[in-house]
Amino acid sequence: MWYCPKCKRGFTRKNQRHACGIGNRSEVLRNRPESLVLLYAALEDFAKSLGKVEIVTRERYVLFRSSKIFTDVVVMKDALRVAIHLGRKIEHPIYFKIGTDRKHVTHVAKITTRKQFSALKPHLREAYEFSLSQDRKSA
Repeated sequence: MWYCPKCKRGFTRKNQRHACGIGNRSEVLRNRPESLVLLYAALEDFAKSLGKVEIVTRERYVLFRSSKIFTDVVVMKDALRVAIHLGRKIEHPIYFKIGTDRKHVTHVAKITTRKQFSALKPHLREAYEFSLSQDRKSA
C-alpha cells in the first residue's frame, strides 16, 4: 500500500492520483428529498456492514472502496444512479447499462425505492468481495 503524505489515505498504486480528503456526506445530500436521503443512508449502512469501506464524496458523486472502488453512486435529484463493478456480467432487469473493460464489468441502475435497493444488495456484496480478491491478485 502507498499512503498519501498529505491526507494519509491508502492506495494500491504508488503516487495514485486523487483528491485529498474524503469529502462531506451532507454536501452530497443537500437539498435532496427525504426519501432519497433515507435510501442513500440505507445504501451507505449496507456498504459499511460489508467490512472496511472508505466512502469518498465529491459534489454529487460517492465512491465506495475497500482499497479499490467497488461501487460508485451519483446522487440525482430524484434517484440514485448506482454503478457496481463486478468480475462477471449479470443479467438483471434493474440494470439499464452494462459496460466491460479489462478489469471488471460495470452494471448501472437507477434506484428510487427500497425494493430496488434490495435487488442490488447481493451484487454490492459480490462487488465488495471482488474488490478484495483483486487486492490479493495484485499483492
